[in-house]
Amino acid sequence: MTTPLPAKPTSSQVLARLLELSANLARPRPLEESLKLTADALLSAVPADHASVRMLDMGGDALVSVTRAGGGLDAAPLPFRAGEGIAGWVVQNAESAVVEDVAHDPRFNAYEQQGFAVSSMLAVPMFAVGEVVGVLTAMHAERGMFTERDERIARLVANATTPLVDRSRLKRLRMVPRLSHALQSPLRLRLSAELLEVGEAGLSLDEAVVRSGRHRQDVEACFRPMIRWGVVEHDGDRYRLRSSMPPELRRLVDEAVVGSQEQLVREKHIRQHLLGGMIGVDPKMQMVFEIVQQVARIDVPVLITGETGTGKELVARAIHDTSPRRQAFFGAVNCATLTETLFESQVFGHMRGAFTGAVADYVGLVERCNKGTLFLDEVGDLSLTNQVKLLRLLQEGAFTRLGETNLRRSDFRVISATNRDLQSMVAAGTFREDLYYRLAVFPIRIPSLRERIGDLKYLVEGILQMQAQRFRMEEPPVVTTEALAQLERYHWPGNVRELENVMARAVVMAGGGAIGPEHLPEVELLSDRPRESTRPPGPEDTGEMMALRTLEDVEKEHISSILRAQKGNIKATAMILGISRTTLYKKLRDYRIDAPM
Repeated sequence: MTTPLPAKPTSSQVLARLLELSANLARPRPLEESLKLTADALLSAVPADHASVRMLDMGGDALVSVTRAGGGLDAAPLPFRAGEGIAGWVVQNAESAVVEDVAHDPRFNAYEQQGFAVSSMLAVPMFAVGEVVGVLTAMHAERGMFTERDERIARLVANATTPLVDRSRLKRLRMVPRLSHALQSPLRLRLSAELLEVGEAGLSLDEAVVRSGRHRQDVEACFRPMIRWGVVEHDGDRYRLRSSMPPELRRLVDEAVVGSQEQLVREKHIRQHLLGGMIGVDPKMQMVFEIVQQVARIDVPVLITGETGTGKELVARAIHDTSPRRQAFFGAVNCATLTETLFESQVFGHMRGAFTGAVADYVGLVERCNKGTLFLDEVGDLSLTNQVKLLRLLQEGAFTRLGETNLRRSDFRVISATNRDLQSMVAAGTFREDLYYRLAVFPIRIPSLRERIGDLKYLVEGILQMQAQRFRMEEPPVVTTEALAQLERYHWPGNVRELENVMARAVVMAGGGAIGPEHLPEVELLSDRPRESTRPPGPEDTGEMMALRTLEDVEKEHISSILRAQKGNIKATAMILGISRTTLYKKLRDYRIDAPM
């Protein structure tokens, strides 16, 4: 701790204090801490009540208070523009100022008097990289306290910081373009936006994973350099934007988030409203979310598989809404509910008089989906006759309405979904192999809720928040530990859709109070039954090992399925995965995947 010197310290005492400051500044420490030592040293070396350091921001527009010493520390310091006040004049002219009475100096600005009385003032410039970057000031409540000797001492104190400020200034100059480039990463931009939104509360790692929809490893990798750069701080539990972040870096983060607001809002809407069932930290769901983002950029057919209630149509809608086709029409048809003739009429359209009841021309979904997306739900229920018609449409991009001979064309993307095992149907001859490969260019499998039961608590929280808005409740209801354990024991044959229905009934039954086991009667009755899958067993279903699959297992399976669908075409597979061929070859070697011939 610095020992105060007498009101009029001797030259030897001042020299000792300067040597002490020099030794302290030679040790590695943050710039703010070093500048605090500088202010303390000036306060004890000249007759002052208050000392402070103000630095120019990187734009050179504002003088920002970095540290203070002495009295008046309760009042928050305000930044003021460069050129304002005595301190601003010193910075602008690169000259010192010794003022006997600030009341008679036209340069004085009230911003320089915050929480303490000022009569006399001493201010000297601080240099770095050959230019003025700040000002070191000393103030006293009485008039005429500072002399030329004090001005020389203040210059010596300020000059002692020059090498340190030089290094920091150069580092910050290099940091601006580095951070600007780093914020071009969609994930880093999303995490910055989320940290801005939550403020001092910060985010735990799990919360950051849920909000960003990315893997834990990716989130940690994004935060790591931001912590190193002094943009983000981590206390071992939560991540926050660093409060002492240099103003120019904070401004850069703010501008990047504001500049991408439309994109960020759209992505958040898709995650919260379309992909509500994808909330969670399970690697299988995080992989699905990444795949959705990848495939949205590539105009290829997508086949979505999964059990009933897993949210296949929501995933299809999310792909459309994040794709270049999002401004055009998204048309959906449930193939299981339509007869052969009705399917053809709905999809291709018909002319007036084409059949009984056709009293007007009808524009089919294919035509309305021009430049947009056609979604074929339950495509596995198509008859073989309609499979042929759909295959011709996909091969030629051409069709005719019922009751006409004119050939029409439409530019659309097809996304299909099914809860059936199409590969088994191909082997059985009930689904055309050539149509399967047309549809399954990019297959996505949505895991069932019981395969990611660890995400249930996050799903419940999200569903209850939506229910609170629906029923106009001030706060979402809470779920007791016993009720949550009961929900986790249940096998959820209806998946997320069933969970939404169960929680909606529980909210009503609980009447706004805590949800307990007594509000989950259907779950209580069925939670001890054997867990049966409605999905045909696949090669990956090996008992309880399903719940223990690693992220590498999921990625290996996904790469293998894309490679098979592309019949070993490395270039096409790499394009669909959104990686380079070199990266794909490396992954094939690492995972020991043999490309099909």
